[in-house]
Amino acid sequence: MTNYLLDTNIILRFTDSDSIEYNLINNAISQILVEGGQCFITAQVITEFWVVATRPINVNGLGWTVEKTEQAVQMLLNQFDLLEETPAIFPQWLSLVTSHKISGKRTHDVRIQAVMLTHNISHLLTLNPQDFVAIEGLEIIHPNSFSS
Repeated sequence: MTNYLLDTNIILRFTDSDSIEYNLINNAISQILVEGGQCFITAQVITEFWVVATRPINVNGLGWTVEKTEQAVQMLLNQFDLLEETPAIFPQWLSLVTSHKISGKRTHDVRIQAVMLTHNISHLLTLNPQDFVAIEGLEIIHPNSFSS
């Protein structure tokens, strides 16, 4: 059984049926589940989702109300397991950012990888594989990999 962490850009498209990538994402997640895999989310991913979902459209957000965003979050929490925030994540993250010399905005993405390592999640589903560093034991997968 393969475990996947869903990146923020994945859950944004998964909850927005108007997105041009909705079918691609839905197909990828469906295929993971049909093959016996499991999909996970994190508090960080949900927080990033909230930021984009409630941000105005004219600044690259979805322009959703707080109420609509909360409904989407509840749906995500009902559909996917939420990984626990544990004290072990921080030292894992600190080790990764120092050893890979990560700075700036990329530190957020490396934290997602630290969560994966801490919880033994082997795969990350994302539309932006280039945002993540190569770490042994972690596979960064684009949803196109699931296209029929």
